[in-house]
Amino acid sequence: MKKMTLFVSFVVLCLLCGCSAEKPMDVSGVGTHFDGTVDGVSQKGPFLTGSTVTLQELDASSLGQTGKSFKGMIMNDKGEFAINDVDLNSPYALLVANGYFRNEVTGEKSSGTIIMMAIADLSNRSHVNINLLTHLEYERIRVLLEQKKMSFADAKNTAEQEIFSNFFEVSASENAENLNIFGNSEGDKALLAINVLLLGDLSEPEFMERLVALSDDFACDGVWNDTLLKAKIADYACGLSMWGELAKIRKNMEAWKIADVPAFEPYVNRFWADQYGLGKCDASNVGEHKKNANETSAFYGMNFVCDKDSGWVANKNEFYGGCDSCSVMRDSRDGHVYKYMNIDGTDWMVSNLRYDNGDFECLLGNCEDYGYLYKDPGTTKFSEGYYYAYNPDDPAAGICPSGWRVPISDDFRHLLYDASDDEKKQLFSEAERDAVFAAGGDSTSYWSAFISLSRRTCDWRSALDVFSDGSLDISLKESGRAFVRCVRD
Repeated sequence: MKKMTLFVSFVVLCLLCGCSAEKPMDVSGVGTHFDGTVDGVSQKGPFLTGSTVTLQELDASSLGQTGKSFKGMIMNDKGEFAINDVDLNSPYALLVANGYFRNEVTGEKSSGTIIMMAIADLSNRSHVNINLLTHLEYERIRVLLEQKKMSFADAKNTAEQEIFSNFFEVSASENAENLNIFGNSEGDKALLAINVLLLGDLSEPEFMERLVALSDDFACDGVWNDTLLKAKIADYACGLSMWGELAKIRKNMEAWKIADVPAFEPYVNRFWADQYGLGKCDASNVGEHKKNANETSAFYGMNFVCDKDSGWVANKNEFYGGCDSCSVMRDSRDGHVYKYMNIDGTDWMVSNLRYDNGDFECLLGNCEDYGYLYKDPGTTKFSEGYYYAYNPDDPAAGICPSGWRVPISDDFRHLLYDASDDEKKQLFSEAERDAVFAAGGDSTSYWSAFISLSRRTCDWRSALDVFSDGSLDISLKESGRAFVRCVRD
């Protein structure tokens, strides 16, 4: 079935790319024999122990599959494999890895399997690594052999140069089957960056769907023509840099304790900077300001400044419309971005929480502008200081992001008595109050985590009320819904 699937895939590509109806290709390998062991590493992240690697002999004249195959297994956590007793009447082989892998982005083992391929000339080698670049070049090599009548070596080199330059606008310095995400060459660093870029936050089926689309896109002309996908990946990569997520990815991989993790981060940053048209950032233009010029980007128009240590740095406060004294943070659970400001040593969210806990309503049907109205903030604090947790990763957080928590009455009292009128005005918008009154309310309410011990059996909860004139008061509510404004823990 796999043999038929690969054949049909190439026939479809031939129809799309204009292959002729004659013999699809003519490669020189007749009379060459291979006898021995083929080994290497199979990596998306490393394939897990027990995953399979199949070597399929390819015809020396047409690169069609002959039906002869040999099987091996992933032997360890590094993704290393060896296929013994290989006996080929052709130097050409297709290697296919199938199994679970370690996810570089999350650090976890994948929940589903994937397939990765590499096509190789075994005339002068027996070590072949299987990775994203070997997978992406496969269909392009076949099209080049048929259309351009190239030699196998020239077709492979051309495909590698084309694909690599689509990511980083530079030429590949090494053969794809030599690269290793734990190596320290520039090619190794770039390969790991490509792994992170393409995987993103996708599931395994979504990732394989992306690889199929990319392989088909590259195959016809060696150009990444899908500008929307390229911009989407650039935005994901920029977000990793902007919110400090690259350091988390490094930490996740280092926790595997497999090998040292090379410096992949500059290549991730180079990708999105190129897609945004920012150009170089080095000693010659430190302090230069530029805007993202990619109109298909979700961050189109965002300002960046060249920093001598960090490269291009986003002015995210300006882009997200932060007030003069505001900063912004991102909830890693769902990607929502929130403004926050510091009031006398405490960081307060300036916008209402929009986290889907499965039980919320929208003010006037507009959750995007006003946030979510919750029946319960997900955590309860009695006077003796005990928490009932909604968020298992952060017991005090309730439904707030990690590192933040639901306020308690002391936080509200601090606002009531110590915050200036200007700070209160920035924290609670007039437009939000007007919407509440339009909906029939007399004040805008925000939950706390605090329940008075004397009213524990009645389940009355402390809340902060903001009135039409901007004044604040603290009340106890038995039921209903209210907004949540998180504070930094």
